[in-house]
Amino acid sequence: MKRLFTLSIALLPFISLVMFSCSTYYTITPIGELTSASTRNIEYSKKYDKLKSYAGLSRTDVEAASSTNKNGKIKKKNPIIKTVDSYKAKSLNEAIDNVVKSVPGGEYINNLRVYQVNEIKGSKFADVAIYYVVAGDVWGNYSEDAEIKGFHKNDTVVFTYTKDLKEHIGEVNFSGEIGKQYKGKVIELKGGSAVVELENSTIIEIPYSFLKNLGH
Repeated sequence: MKRLFTLSIALLPFISLVMFSCSTYYTITPIGELTSASTRNIEYSKKYDKLKSYAGLSRTDVEAASSTNKNGKIKKKNPIIKTVDSYKAKSLNEAIDNVVKSVPGGEYINNLRVYQVNEIKGSKFADVAIYYVVAGDVWGNYSEDAEIKGFHKNDTVVFTYTKDLKEHIGEVNFSGEIGKQYKGKVIELKGGSAVVELENSTIIEIPYSFLKNLGH
């Protein structure tokens, strides 16, 4: 019995190291600001409207998430990481596109704030993936027929409620039956998801990757 106990104690540092080294956390750091940015040619003779303020990553949310740890480390389960996943990119150009295209009719972004996101796996021998996310005011020309990722407002869509989807949206937001298919209509388009009104009048936000578009 003593030998087993001694062996268990000896293994504890190893087990703790494995668990810690396999953990994932994030840091989000502001690295610059720009007055205006676009990845496409803008027709300055046209009149553009502000379509959305503070699109992308909210400064308030970033500061709140970073303050949960004295070193600014953000755990993967923090709600802000879902937002990061919707907009993150490997290049600044792509990061700008992700936010502009998240707003129907968006053409360019003003009052731009750029963040560097480090996704860190492990500890001493850390594996670090670097991404960029931006935030700002999106300007453009709104159209009822504007689309995001092939989806339009008033499109009929279906989705299957899976365990993966449940993890994305949370059980509190929707209490469905695993494996069952649901049908509804898109009432609003967002950056990484669509707001869908189901046939029973339930309103739920679903990532585009889980939706099948049946059209109008």
